[in-house]
Amino acid sequence: MSGFYAEYQRLLMAGCLWALAALLPLYGLVKAWPLLREAWNDAMKGRSLLTKLFAVVFLSVSFHLGATKPSQVSVRWDDGLRDNGTLITNDTVEVRWTYSGIPGASSVFIDYREAGTTNDWLNLAETLASAQEWTGTLANATNYDYWVYTTYVPPVPVHTNGVWVGQTYETKARVGAKSFLILNGKIQEHGRTIAPPSAKRKED
Repeated sequence: MSGFYAEYQRLLMAGCLWALAALLPLYGLVKAWPLLREAWNDAMKGRSLLTKLFAVVFLSVSFHLGATKPSQVSVRWDDGLRDNGTLITNDTVEVRWTYSGIPGASSVFIDYREAGTTNDWLNLAETLASAQEWTGTLANATNYDYWVYTTYVPPVPVHTNGVWVGQTYETKARVGAKSFLILNGKIQEHGRTIAPPSAKRKED
């Protein structure tokens, strides 16, 4: 029986706390209501019925928009692509971008997946970088994260004056994965070591 009474006390305390949390805002509204009504009456003194009606409609619309403000949709951009006014609403996806450092004929892909998950990306569209925009429909579009990317690969870095320049890329499978270089590694071409320069000099 002691366990039953302990559980009863816990539930009773939780109920009282929830009731208190709900009643405090209501109590504040009741206290503030006369002041709000007085301020409203002062503001509306001498105003026409049309003005009062407009004020009521304006306040109602403002409250509604504030309560239904859409949440921020996450859109990730690949290197060379930049957002240019993308708009995602309930069932419409409007992706707009600018590009630099990649050819206009490069393919641009738009993928999506359920917001806040690590699910596999699903392809929504494919277009060209030069199009700079794509519009389509997707049910409950605001419930997804988006990734806009290109598969363009820059030309192979050139070996000049003993300096090698390398670049790594993030993949869909390993978002945020770390890249690394192997110390004392060698780069070979047709069986001949061509880098690092110090190794090349020793062999020559």
